Amino acid sequence: MEHSEFSALYRRWYRPMLLYARSLTGDLATAEDLVQNAFAKALLSYRAGGSVRAWLATVLRNEFLSQKKREKMYAVPLQEAEVAAVPGSDPLEGLLVQEQQRRVYEAVLALPEAYRETIVQSAVLGLSDAEIAALRGISQESVRQLRHRARVRLKRMLKEEEP
Repeated sequence: MEHSEFSALYRRWYRPMLLYARSLTGDLATAEDLVQNAFAKALLSYRAGGSVRAWLATVLRNEFLSQKKREKMYAVPLQEAEVAAVPGSDPLEGLLVQEQQRRVYEAVLALPEAYRETIVQSAVLGLSDAEIAALRGISQESVRQLRHRARVRLKRMLKEEEP
């Protein structure tokens, strides 16, 4: 892979992969290291064809699982999400948006790992059911069930939080 090609790939997919890694690790610094390692391995193993995002997600997830085995690390609670105010909007509206995003983010982190991973792969990475199923080694029906159950639980959690 050419340097310019890899640079473009890195710029396009760094942030989504970081969000995915952070959902796996629970820690920004660990997630950043994981993404760097995954991109380094991806550079060495890239084969043209197929979905780039599914391939990157697979490399990242495999790197996470390898790291978890090596270090026997366990997820720790995430620090509060860094959510920027919406540019050009009313400051109060920006604060309300930040608060809603924080609530959703915390609710996603509180989900069981299988639900959380499915929601992040689907909503953040935009992976299809087939791509998620292949990545996780489960059926597409299982992906749909996990996503549905995660959404139901998220709705319930967010509703319980309402004043």
